[in-house]
Amino acid sequence: MDLEKEKEKIRRLIRCQRNWDYSIPIPKEHIEHFLWVAVNAPSKQWQAYYDVYYFKDRNVIKEFYKSTWGATHDRKPPSNWRNSQMNAGLYILFVAKHTVPMYNCYNDGSKAKQTDQHIWDNAYTHIGLALALVSKAAADLGYYTGYNKNNGHAPDYDYEWEKKMGIHKDVIEGKKKLTFGVGIGHPQKDRPRNQSDDYELAIGASNAHNMTFDKDGVRSKEKGKWRKCRIIDVRTANDIEIDPYGNKHEIHKTRKPEHKINSYQHRDIKCIEII
Repeated sequence: MDLEKEKEKIRRLIRCQRNWDYSIPIPKEHIEHFLWVAVNAPSKQWQAYYDVYYFKDRNVIKEFYKSTWGATHDRKPPSNWRNSQMNAGLYILFVAKHTVPMYNCYNDGSKAKQTDQHIWDNAYTHIGLALALVSKAAADLGYYTGYNKNNGHAPDYDYEWEKKMGIHKDVIEGKKKLTFGVGIGHPQKDRPRNQSDDYELAIGASNAHNMTFDKDGVRSKEKGKWRKCRIIDVRTANDIEIDPYGNKHEIHKTRKPEHKINSYQHRDIKCIEII
């Protein structure tokens, strides 16, 4: 095995892809391989902590992509983009779910409850493991990837993703949770990986949690105030745009949809041998 080539694959996985070349199809056997890896990833006591949903139809992906706001552009003044990692040639989403514990129990021997936090913790842990294995499988086959968790985030969002996926009732009852997903595909040539094709920017909010178009910030279906926002097209917007809170946004500096990059920075993860 060429270890340097293996390291280069990991370096590729670090770099989140934001634009995609849809003219290059993903073969059926590759998709089936990724799904096989996702379903057969190791898990504690071989429990089914999650379900796997996948999107390969371009029209379906575009429809779901509309509700993926949350990629922070600025914090002061606050603004955010959609997460274009999801808008790939293939998108695989992991949904955590209730699972009947096999050997998880309390110290008196009674079986642990499905709703216990440690069961959900196990679900997230194994979703992370499966997500990593799928991504590595994609890198092995020459693909680029982009991870995200902004599934089902949009102004005045009302469980549109969950309803379209047929899991709304289970989510409301606390039996399932949208978690993380990965976009897989080929990048556009000669273009920075952090530029996307989506020129719409939400001003007034720096992430997509509880955003609203309501002028008073009050949702008719929800109690309490949500974060007010406006969506503008940075190509045609004025040089200065005002958000619902009166903040000035210098759009003339943001004519390209570029996302922040952090992978060049030092990450303080220690590697320590215990002897």
